[in-house]
Amino acid sequence: MNKAIALRAFLFFTILTAFAAVTGLASQVEIAEVLFLIGGSLSALMLFFALSVSSPAPSLVPVRVRRRR
Repeated sequence: MNKAIALRAFLFFTILTAFAAVTGLASQVEIAEVLFLIGGSLSALMLFFALSVSSPAPSLVPVRVRRRR
């Protein structure tokens, strides 16, 4: 898993958790609380993956430069 995928999954689970929290507050349904806990733990896990993955160092590519006279 690379950093971009982990951040995309983190945003997805954050939105899912927010919807579950709003549903749980509005309707007092038990499944919404479970979805909130699952989404929160998955988003925390994806954030951990995103922060622990080291980004590769940019490699320099040699380029020829022609000097104009």
